[in-house]
Amino acid sequence: MVKIENLDEATARIESALYSAGRPLRIEDIIRASGTESRTKTLGLLETIMKKTKTAFKALEITTLPDGSYVMQLKPEYSSTVKRYASKPVLPNATLKTLSYIAYMQPIASKQLVETRIRLHYSSKCR
Repeated sequence: MVKIENLDEATARIESALYSAGRPLRIEDIIRASGTESRTKTLGLLETIMKKTKTAFKALEITTLPDGSYVMQLKPEYSSTVKRYASKPVLPNATLKTLSYIAYMQPIASKQLVETRIRLHYSSKCR
């Protein structure tokens, strides 16, 4: 890994990691993303980003969770506002059920899978 000396670049890397992760990041992950290799420097940059986010954005926040990880998220009071705009799941429910069944029952022959899915489909229609 190349050590990043430019603080603007390190800040941009931290922001992009928090934004794109979609989940809380441990400080070790943020240090790695920043490229500074310094816990102290990364924590300082993180505090600056948190303060800037607080003043620049009204609906977004970067917060520290009880386990010490950090997350960029929508403030809870705005979640009902954006529900209708949030993206739909990547996979339909039926596909997720099939994939879950495959994962649970593996190894499974495709013939057995088709028979099970057909049986489940028709049994739900007969109710």
